[in-house]
Amino acid sequence: MLKFQHNLKMLISKEEIQEKIAQYAKEINEKFKDEKEISVIGVMNGGVFFFTDFLRKIDLPIKMDIISASSYSGTSSTRELIFHKKVTKPIIEGKHVIIIEDILDTGLTMEKIYEYLLDLKPKSLQITVLATKPMCHPDFKYEYNALFEVPDKFIVGYGMETDDLYRQLEDIYVIEED
Repeated sequence: MLKFQHNLKMLISKEEIQEKIAQYAKEINEKFKDEKEISVIGVMNGGVFFFTDFLRKIDLPIKMDIISASSYSGTSSTRELIFHKKVTKPIIEGKHVIIIEDILDTGLTMEKIYEYLLDLKPKSLQITVLATKPMCHPDFKYEYNALFEVPDKFIVGYGMETDDLYRQLEDIYVIEED
């Protein structure tokens, strides 16, 4: 049994997460069924579980890579994006590309990643996030797919973290104020 450093309240169960991922993967399989292949870019570290579970449900030829970038320290946005790893494989230009990310919060990280990948000239580029906090990014200018809407609180579990804690939790939790 894990000992938590924060007061956590379950928000979304692992079963609900897996059901939504399966539904979304089915939509992608149908949308791109006539394509030779698609490319999927995972945003790490937070998107690791969503990325992996999503890819396992895709019935199409895929090429994949990861990006690692962050704009958070603890529970606060730094308002600056740092790329720790960029795309290293030539799988973007002329391809249908799906970006997989854990959460769209301020939108800063995703906006910079989207613009970076757009410069690599994909045939199409779409954003998919596990969760979104819609009131936190009113100026976000790109379309995206979100599997869940979560409250404007700090969310952990299923890849999401605070100070690198709680990523391994299978469910999604909200950190409750003490």
